[in-house]
Amino acid sequence: MRSMLPRITVAMLGARRHYAVPRLLHEAGLLKRFYTDSYLGNKPWLKMALETMPSAVRPNAVQRWLGRCDSVLPPEKVWSFERFGLWYAWALSRVQTSSQREAICLNAAKRFNHHILATGLADTNMIWGFNGAVLELFQAAKKQNILCVMEQTILPKHLETQLLREETERWPGWEPGLIIPEMDSPMSMREEQEWAMADCIVAGSEFVQSGLIKCGVPEEKVCVVPYGVDTSRFQPMAQGVPIASNRPLRILFAGHVGLRKGIPDLLQALQQFKPGEVEVQIAGGIALDPKRLKQAGNNVQFLGRVPRTQMQQLFHWADVFVLPSIVEGSATATYESLMSGVPVIATPNAGSIVQDGVNGFIVPIRNPDALADAIARYINDRLLLARHQAATEKSRECAGLGRYRADLKQLVCELALST
Repeated sequence: MRSMLPRITVAMLGARRHYAVPRLLHEAGLLKRFYTDSYLGNKPWLKMALETMPSAVRPNAVQRWLGRCDSVLPPEKVWSFERFGLWYAWALSRVQTSSQREAICLNAAKRFNHHILATGLADTNMIWGFNGAVLELFQAAKKQNILCVMEQTILPKHLETQLLREETERWPGWEPGLIIPEMDSPMSMREEQEWAMADCIVAGSEFVQSGLIKCGVPEEKVCVVPYGVDTSRFQPMAQGVPIASNRPLRILFAGHVGLRKGIPDLLQALQQFKPGEVEVQIAGGIALDPKRLKQAGNNVQFLGRVPRTQMQQLFHWADVFVLPSIVEGSATATYESLMSGVPVIATPNAGSIVQDGVNGFIVPIRNPDALADAIARYINDRLLLARHQAATEKSRECAGLGRYRADLKQLVCELALST
């Protein structure tokens, strides 16, 4: 008979949302063990050695590696596989196309699961894993009568592929590395197997939930738990008078600069504004053909990859954050923007917690005109912008880690009691 108190093992490839799930489950007293690929928080000697390297000459890979830690997670609860993690990072760095990336991720998921099973599941009665990276672990857990919880971090692969195929047809040649298969990929079929074995599937937004149901997952199996971000890392600037009407509206985008995030729609919307009306900064690795970005104009600056430590500075620069995504799970950048006091213009597919007309606007996907209209409302009515900026303060409680931790604890405890 299962114990009523969950003892949870979390299996996470990468540093999803800065290790929020294992950290919050630990704070709730429910984390038994956390498995990941590469982690410095349980290797203080290595972390100290890397930090001695002057930041001016520190490679980006080392800088990213230094972010693989959490000050709250006890080192003794974290098990990482560094040799495997280094291979995974190296393999991803050599990727040229989306199909190559998927093949590497599929290989890595299988290897990661096998490393975990070789180490053991300890005294656990619940597994928390992530879509596409937990199949073998669930197969073993079922034999041991262990509950299986899967977090679906993005729209199901089948639907994601369908939407991205449509985008490549809308914008031919814009993202050369994005190669969409004609048939469902092995990763899509792997997801379906994981859904079948999961006792509960957690979605970060209603957008993802509806996608799962559309793919045949029973509605009662899916639970929506919006994400949360650290309030201490994102703070609003002091509220002052509305910005001057003669100053350009400052627009920020942050994320992968590709078709999935709707960048062509944003660039097309920006063409509707006169010089001096907007000033735009786009932060993120660029996947699009640079020749296609020349239409952006002198008022659009492409920053490339920006360290997370610098994102607060960008949010403080911005008047509004724009994310016209085609496919997401629940974009954490929208939470970070609201936490920073910046209204958000996003699509329903971004999976945000934005309230339309309160702390931002929700516009349809693939609609540059609607996107431009929303931006224009802020240009023409700075008092409206000020009201939406003030309204973001009410978002802090529902967008923070405290609410997220309470929701996670309630979910897993109810699941443990009901089975």
